[in-house]
Amino acid sequence: MPNASPSAPPPWPAPPQPHPGCAYCAEIGGQRATARQEYDRSAESDCNVRLRRHLKEVHA
Repeated sequence: MPNASPSAPPPWPAPPQPHPGCAYCAEIGGQRATARQEYDRSAESDCNVRLRRHLKEVHA
């Protein structure tokens, strides 16, 4: 059986990271952490979408 290439991309993108010093990013990051602790994957995904959108609109 062939080994997977070490340069193969992951099957999904890494979660977005909050921008340092941004209160809104920190708020969403906190909500995402809570969702993870509660195993609420839907809420976690929603936070990722909101954070990606915010990063693109405000910090790009």
